[in-house]
Amino acid sequence: MTDSAQETVASSIPPATLLISSPYFLHSNDQPGASLVTPQLDGDNYPTWNRSMLMALEAKNKISFIDGSLPIPATSSADYAHWVRCNSMVKSWLVHSTIPSISHSILWIDSAHAIWTDLQDRFSPKNAPRIFEIRRALSTHVQGSDSISAYYTIVKGYRDELLSYRALPNCSCGALKTLQDFLNTDHLLDFLQGLNDNYAAVRSQILLMDPLPTVAKAYSLLLQEER
Repeated sequence: MTDSAQETVASSIPPATLLISSPYFLHSNDQPGASLVTPQLDGDNYPTWNRSMLMALEAKNKISFIDGSLPIPATSSADYAHWVRCNSMVKSWLVHSTIPSISHSILWIDSAHAIWTDLQDRFSPKNAPRIFEIRRALSTHVQGSDSISAYYTIVKGYRDELLSYRALPNCSCGALKTLQDFLNTDHLLDFLQGLNDNYAAVRSQILLMDPLPTVAKAYSLLLQEER
């Protein structure tokens, strides 16, 4: 084959990076019977399951199949067969990432987007009751016999879930930073209020700092005290 012919063939082959970045790309390790997350959705663990599934599907570049941003192409389109194949793969992942009683109820739904919407409508908790539960947990949770590390992990988990229900708006004005500072201060106070009394001295020192430290910095100071 001549050099010019080789160049023509090479130019007709899409770069590997373009293939991998396509939502239609499937790796050889992608199997339809795989459960992408554990534990499986059982109806009571929807918030954590939803978060885990979003991360898994985002890593596989398949979010567009569940959020509806990649609609089915026309049957005459060259992408139609690719869409059908990937849609079936994502559907299978969703089915195998739920317990049998739930998987049976979504098995006959035609699109991954429709399955995702159905699960969201059925199991997504209303924001107000869950926010109330988290706020109450944060106000009553104390360190007790837990280590600083264990206590910090629990409080951070509550706080992260609370923020998932209260996403800050996109804004380029200075007010957004002020609002973020208020939230950070609330987080710090939630963390400090449940500490055992033997940390009263270092807690007082932290509260007298100006500006107040982040929760991560306060946690680091408390770890030093614990040692």
